[in-house]
Amino acid sequence: MPLERKDTSGVEALKNGAPCPENSTTTPLGIDGVFTGESIDIKGCGIVFVNVYSDQASATNGLSIQQSSDGTNWDHTDDYTIPAANGKNFSINPHANYLRVVYTNGGVEQTAFRLQTMCKFGDAKASSHRIKDTIIGDDDCVLVKAALTGENGNGDWHNVKTTKDGYLTISDNSNGLAIAKGEVTGHSSVQKFGNAPDFDQADGIITVWDGAEDGAAWELMDYTYSSIADIDSISSSDNADTVDITIQGLDSNWEEVEQTITLQGRTRVALSTSLIRVYRAYNNSSTNLAGHVVIYVNTALTNGVPTDKTKIRAIIDPINQQTEMAVYTIPAGKTGYLTRGYASTAGASKSSNYVIRFYARKFGKVFRLQNINAISDTSTGIVILDYFIPLKIEEKTDLEVRVEATASGATGCSVSAGFDLVLVDNQ
Repeated sequence: MPLERKDTSGVEALKNGAPCPENSTTTPLGIDGVFTGESIDIKGCGIVFVNVYSDQASATNGLSIQQSSDGTNWDHTDDYTIPAANGKNFSINPHANYLRVVYTNGGVEQTAFRLQTMCKFGDAKASSHRIKDTIIGDDDCVLVKAALTGENGNGDWHNVKTTKDGYLTISDNSNGLAIAKGEVTGHSSVQKFGNAPDFDQADGIITVWDGAEDGAAWELMDYTYSSIADIDSISSSDNADTVDITIQGLDSNWEEVEQTITLQGRTRVALSTSLIRVYRAYNNSSTNLAGHVVIYVNTALTNGVPTDKTKIRAIIDPINQQTEMAVYTIPAGKTGYLTRGYASTAGASKSSNYVIRFYARKFGKVFRLQNINAISDTSTGIVILDYFIPLKIEEKTDLEVRVEATASGATGCSVSAGFDLVLVDNQ
């Protein structure tokens, strides 16, 4: 049907999909040149299409599709930057009486320029792109807000939810790398690893931690837990150690605390915050430790080490410059999800079989076995347990890996073990 026009207070009325010459041009523009279209009446128009090609880039937001309620004040604009030699199409939903197109060229004179505006009645497809095309921020698009519903494979339909960070819960964005990068609100990761450096079959079942070292001044095969926040002291077995030690643990409210304390050799130094649990400590300086560092409940010392070994709660071997303890407690206000555990022989001097036990103790309860495995020096010497459905662990729960050498008379045994956790803030 041919274009129909009638004059409405000096404003052209455009109907039925023909090109609008008042807002179309093929005349190239000079540097910073401007084409300003004329006001047209778009009452009854279902959609406005604008297509443009220029051999030179426009100015920033150089294409301006403007709408007005009175044909004079252009209060509503859709602005786009047009790249060089790349034809673009835009579709605009009419929401005022009048429309015009203004185009501003960039800093290079055009030699080819094609701008065309069309109005159509009824519904029309707003825009389209080939799947392989690169999409940029100035492409036309349709804004869609929708509630997603999916079928679970059994004929039941469910609304699709998102995480607190806006990720679909069916994705893996709330796990792994995103958590480690700190991109998932209320989530964190913990990797615990420990080593029992020197124990015998006669020692029975022992904790995998630095204290399991036969004959050492800090020897303590079975880890001892505090019932109150009385872990308040640190010192070294060597007077030369005056470095900074960072200590991670839980305070009297079972909340996470990190503090850095400067050693004074064998002399006791008080912690700035007393702890009910300590689960990691490390050398936070540029100088290596010379002696073993001990963190403990205040007591008498012998050469910087508690005379009463049961007061010891963490040990740093200078070989490692940090603790190795397969011991951890879930902080208050968090829930732990155990994703993996492992154990391996670690340089045992005598062939032996080992039984590995993973224990958990809920707050106010007893330690209860969660998993048991066996490894051998004479085979692969490692066991890995992946929890494809993570094991949920409540706040204030103590976790501990224990090991037992089963070969009769075995001495000089050594086993490493650890586990990975995701911590989620309680709602």
